[in-house]
Amino acid sequence: MSVQEIKVNYSGADPTAFGVLGLAMICLLSSTAKLGFTDQHATGLLVVWAGILGGIVQIMAAKIDFQKGNVLGGTALGAFGFFWVGMAFSWATMNGMFGPLMKAAVDPKMLGFVFMGYLIFSVFTTLAALEVNVPFTVLFLFIDVLFFSLTAISFNLGPVPVLAELAGWSELAVSIVGFYYSAAIFYKNFYGREILPLGKPLNIIKKSAPATESDQRKRFSA
Repeated sequence: MSVQEIKVNYSGADPTAFGVLGLAMICLLSSTAKLGFTDQHATGLLVVWAGILGGIVQIMAAKIDFQKGNVLGGTALGAFGFFWVGMAFSWATMNGMFGPLMKAAVDPKMLGFVFMGYLIFSVFTTLAALEVNVPFTVLFLFIDVLFFSLTAISFNLGPVPVLAELAGWSELAVSIVGFYYSAAIFYKNFYGREILPLGKPLNIIKKSAPATESDQRKRFSA
């Protein structure tokens, strides 16, 4: 018996610059609240922009990345996209937008476990980011610091004012590096060559060579 394998090639553009731009924009906006540039309790606009820039934009880019076979890009953008959708609904709930009963039934420590889970996720995806390029790796390292500080704040695992500063500046750093990376990928795809330096993969964990067509035929035949 044999199983026929059908390949569908995606011929559209690379969505990375678009998706990372959404991440950079929402992190810029969110960091202003953490650093005191805007009112940290006035999260009404954050709900809107987190849902659009953090959520919809990144999830759209993730879908295209998966169609292109980019597992890391699709997984990272999709996971962070749904994170920001969750944050938008969390802020809306805590602000009473879904009514007083929902607001009263909130345990903020639950967000701590969300941050912890995303810290675990960001750490193991950082290992994969090492094999992409320098800005992508730096981006994930700052994301690691951000989720570490948010987790520590949620469970009072240290001086909260210091951790809050760390969270704010690391999120701003995510935004700055994200803007750079988005521009670098945009220019590379538009001009067909590297304009802003991306650096080389560190090649700490070597990837296996792609399977040949004969290997794939053997896998799907019996």
